[in-house]
Amino acid sequence: MMNVVSVLNHRTFQIIFLLYSAILIFLGRQTEIGLLNFDDSFYAQKAKELLTGGSLWLNTFHGQPDFDKPPLPLWLTAVSFKVFGVSGYSTVLVTGLFGTGVVYLTYRLAEKLFEDRWVAFFSGIVLIFPGYFLDYSRRGMTDIVLTFFVTLALYCFFRAKENPRWFLAFGLSTVGAMLTKSVLGLFPLLIAVAVLAFSRKWKTIANPNFVGGVVIALGLGSTWHIINWMEYGDTFVRQHFGWIIWERFFYGDFAAPNAGPFYFLGYLKGFFGNYWPWLPFALAGCWQFGKRGFGEKKDPYLLVVLWVAVILTVLSLSNAQYFRYALPVFPALALIVSKTLSGWLLADWKDKIMPWLIGVVILTVLIINVTPIEMKQAASLRRNSWEVRLLAPSIRLNTLEKDFLGNYKLPLWNPRNSILFYSDRWLADPVDKPQAVMASFEKNPNATWLTRMGEFRKLDKLFSGKLYMIQAQGPYAYFTSMQVRDQIRYDFIGENQPQFR
Repeated sequence: MMNVVSVLNHRTFQIIFLLYSAILIFLGRQTEIGLLNFDDSFYAQKAKELLTGGSLWLNTFHGQPDFDKPPLPLWLTAVSFKVFGVSGYSTVLVTGLFGTGVVYLTYRLAEKLFEDRWVAFFSGIVLIFPGYFLDYSRRGMTDIVLTFFVTLALYCFFRAKENPRWFLAFGLSTVGAMLTKSVLGLFPLLIAVAVLAFSRKWKTIANPNFVGGVVIALGLGSTWHIINWMEYGDTFVRQHFGWIIWERFFYGDFAAPNAGPFYFLGYLKGFFGNYWPWLPFALAGCWQFGKRGFGEKKDPYLLVVLWVAVILTVLSLSNAQYFRYALPVFPALALIVSKTLSGWLLADWKDKIMPWLIGVVILTVLIINVTPIEMKQAASLRRNSWEVRLLAPSIRLNTLEKDFLGNYKLPLWNPRNSILFYSDRWLADPVDKPQAVMASFEKNPNATWLTRMGEFRKLDKLFSGKLYMIQAQGPYAYFTSMQVRDQIRYDFIGENQPQFR
């Protein structure tokens, strides 16, 4: 038994086990999952446009300027596309690798903060197993990339106690955060200044290396903003700072409207719904970390508790609250939970728990990679956009690149983004009048349309013999005019077959 325990507590085993397990969990079965329609396909499409001749600094979506976020995640995804081909898997590969990087950094940071290998190993497991972090590490969005750079920056910040030159690495890591999510990338700077202020380390704030790190962060981190302002002027300022940051922050948006007078409690509600079984330990641990950090002035505890407090305070002031925005605090919460449980458990109980923890990880790896189990509550563990992926070859084959698809009674944005990514064709704004469909065929008999099967049946009944179904897939009907029936192609051999994984 002692030999097994010694192996499980060996640093090399723990790191290899965590990294290998994280990769298998985050990237397992991804070739068949596909991208969600909205954000995942949106970012993937922008990376695809960058790869096919776009500017490194001037983002576009469907050929139009896009001021949503800085381009670092798009660069990384474009590199993945270049190496592995354009596909949903290449998109989530970036996120999965960065999620694995967060697991590793959390382990290393726990080692440095607490000098306890059990705490470090358990922190990595806690981080993976609120399913929320796992789910977003399997998706093609930017929040995990931001979490990586925030964690890396704070790791470098703590290492600067040993060697002030780490402050320069802290600055560069903050650049990565800013080039991922604009002003939210300033979190490491806010946390670092708060830590130094509460610990009254005024000399450190004036340290040339720290000042240099701040200058690097603000100077290089604002590069995208400056370049876009020089190119687009007030249009960029109004769209990025005026709408995306200011108005959405204070007034919410269509997807996250003002939730009333107690909107600032939204993230607390999110944790009550998404952070089990660790929530009780996290709440108790935050209290203990606060006492030791603020009361006893212990730097490791102060850093971790302010990491949580600063980010959640800023996010809670916003009316546009999405729980995924809180992902950068998950590594800190993993540290808090792990250290708190370590203090409550006897040494022999820790040794007894370790094999069970490893068993849970192995079981999760097997479920994701070996079984066909799908989970409705986990977007990354169910098939996404599968109807669009199967329609894409027909759409590509029967339209020209400049063509767009007519949209009859489908929502404005669903499935527009996934149609664009998988087929390279734009889904037009919706129309709800049957006569508009027939008018388009009178103008251009080769036009093609997308609608739901129920709506197509109504149209077909209304205009009997005038419509031709090209392909029915799931809830969707892809159709055209009966006049061009003989011109419709189903020969997918050759270059017209797109990558649709």
